[in-house]
This record gives sequence, C-alpha cells and structure tokens, in this order.
Amino acid sequence: MKNIKIVFVIGLLSFVGVSCRQDKLGPLVNDGTAPKPITNPQVENLAGAAKITYTLPDDANLLYVKAEYMIKGVKNEAKSSLYKNNILVEGFGDTDERDVTLYAVSRSEVASTPVTVKIKPLPPPIAAVRNSFVVIETFGGINVKYDNTTAANIVIGVLIKDSLNEWQHVDFNYTSQLSGNFSIRGFASVARDWGVYVKDRWNNLSDTLRITLTPIYEEKIDKSKFADVRSSNFPVPQNPPLPISGGSIKNAVDYSGSYPLINLWDDNITKMFHTKQNVDQPVWVPMDLDKTGVRKFKFSRFKIWQRTSQYTFNHGNPHKWEIWGTNTPTVASSWIKLGEWTMEKPSGLPVGVNSNEDLQVATDGQEYEFPIGIPAVRYIAWKNIDCWGALDGATGFLHLMELTLWRQKQ
Repeated sequence: MKNIKIVFVIGLLSFVGVSCRQDKLGPLVNDGTAPKPITNPQVENLAGAAKITYTLPDDANLLYVKAEYMIKGVKNEAKSSLYKNNILVEGFGDTDERDVTLYAVSRSEVASTPVTVKIKPLPPPIAAVRNSFVVIETFGGINVKYDNTTAANIVIGVLIKDSLNEWQHVDFNYTSQLSGNFSIRGFASVARDWGVYVKDRWNNLSDTLRITLTPIYEEKIDKSKFADVRSSNFPVPQNPPLPISGGSIKNAVDYSGSYPLINLWDDNITKMFHTKQNVDQPVWVPMDLDKTGVRKFKFSRFKIWQRTSQYTFNHGNPHKWEIWGTNTPTVASSWIKLGEWTMEKPSGLPVGVNSNEDLQVATDGQEYEFPIGIPAVRYIAWKNIDCWGALDGATGFLHLMELTLWRQKQ
C-alpha cells in the first residue's frame, strides 16, 4: 500500500508540473538564418490576378514563399508552401502595372532578401460580368441576365432613382454561377432610371450600367377566392407525359388529410400541401382561382416556396411540372398547357448536397414566368411530372409550402 501511495504522489506532482507550464507559440526553429531567395520568377497575368512561377531555393530551412503587394493603398499578402513553385496574387480591380515582392521564409520565420517582379493584371472578372449584362423590362420590374465565366464570387447591385433624384439600392444578388438571371419586382408600370453594377469580394466595383425602363403592368391575384375542386370529379385530360407505371393521371389525395390543398394559398410558408406518397407520376392537382365565377386571369408569373430544411431540393419538392388551364373543366379536351418548367439547383450539386446559395434560393422562394400570349383562364391544374426524391420515377409525390400568382393586364 505504501508503494502505491508513493507512485500516486509522484504522478500527481508530475501532473501539476505539466499543467503549470505555459506553452509559448513561436517559430519552429530559432536559428535566425535567412533562406536563399527564389530565382527565375515568371509572370502570367490573369483576370484581376497574376500567377508567379519561380525556382525554389535548395535550402532545407525553407518553409514557404510569401508575396506582398498593394491594393488601394493597403498591403496584401499571399503565401505558398514549399511544395509548390508558384503563387497567386489576386484582388486587382484595374490593369495598372504594379510591383509584387517575393520572399522565401524559413522555419524560423526569417525572410530572405526580396525579389521584386512587375505584374499587369488583365481586366478583372467584374468587368466581363458588367459587359455581359442584358437588362430588359419584365412584369413588375426588370430582369438582369449575366455571364460569369470565371465563376467569381460577385454581387450584382441594382439601384433606382428616388423622388429626390438620388440613387438608392433596391437589390443585391450574390452569385458564383457561370451564368444566370434575376428579376426585381414590385414596381408600378411607369418609366424610371435603373442602375446595375458588379462588386467582388475585394470591394472592386465595375462602372454602372444606367438604363431607363418601364416595368410591365401586373397585379397579384387574390387568393381568398381560390378553391379546391379535386372532389368535383372533373375529367382529367390524358395528355403526354403519361405515367410510366401504365396507370392514369389522377387527382392527388392529401397525405393523411393533414396537409390539405388550401395550405397552398393561405399566405403561410410554414404550412404545406402534401400528397400521398408513392403515387403514379405525373399527378394532377386542379384548382378554381375564382369561386365567385366572375374573373378569368391571363397570368404573368408565379412564385413557389419549396419545403426546406433537410428536404431542400429533395424529397417531394417538385422537379419538373406543367401548368394547364381551362374555363370548362367538365370538358377534358378544353385544357390547354400554359407552360412547363424544371426547377434548377443553382449549385448543380447532387441531391442531398446543397450550397449556401441553394439554401438561400429555396428560402426566398422561386419565381417563374408564363409564356407571353397564353389565354385567360379561371381554372388551373398543376401537373407534377416528377419530384427531387424520385427523379424520372414512375411513382413519387408532391409537397409545396405556398403558391402565389400574378396576372397581366387584359
């Protein structure tokens, strides 16, 4: 027993000694010797950047190579490991010639003598994005189309002139996609001045495209007059695509009665419509948009909110669908296809893997425009071709949180 106590005391004293000792962070080695400098630097000028290739010194003391350069009067720094023979300097918003100073750095954090090279970056990515802009009027606002061939992380800012003739921001669109478009909505059909520009993550700004456009008139359709007409037993048009299973397109039944169709137009994106699962696809969901029987609608666009969280771009969220319309739902041949759409995932990542941009798009809701020239109708049907959880499947299901429609001036 005495030996055990002695061992315990010695172990305790050792622990106390270790726990009381303070670790000091610093260089791996403290010999103070500077490494040899890099040699034979070669410059490849890139869009808003430059790649500098060099010969590393034959020096066992080398840890990394450092580049120092100025952007807008502020010193920037880039580092590259001893396992690479090049370094990337980036963030330049112009094509001015400038110096970049390179240092080999030792394991003691001692820098070599400097080697200075001159670079002349090509026009930055924001310039190419800005030059690609196609801006047109659309329903309730404008649409901005762009190309971003370098997949740069950018933000596209949109401005309007206010009543005091001052420019004010109305939207910021963050993206790293190779191409895309977005719309700014909610404006009256009157001519106004618009401005569109690009900014990158180093706060470089493009010049501003200034344009005068008149949004196309539209108005939001009153959802209080919508009605579920699935129980009316209207004949369902058996137009392609038809179910792969060989069954018929049929009205979707609510899942356990817990998620009724009326949830689709209650202006509450926390309550959903959900069909039964593993039913024949496509599935047919008819709706009456004016139960008072007074109005018909020539649609301009619609917006949907998918089920999010772990279900984003997955499960029963729609992937491909069509919208059909009629004024005589009792006649199967009267239904006309108003449009067809496929939900695009911004990142292009596989099902179950989402980027921050994917999540944000789903949270904000997704807008789609109807083709120009479609007829005015009172009844519509959502024909769900497939869902994200069963792409091109014979069976599947559908869930959505909300549907909002706008109509054109007739």
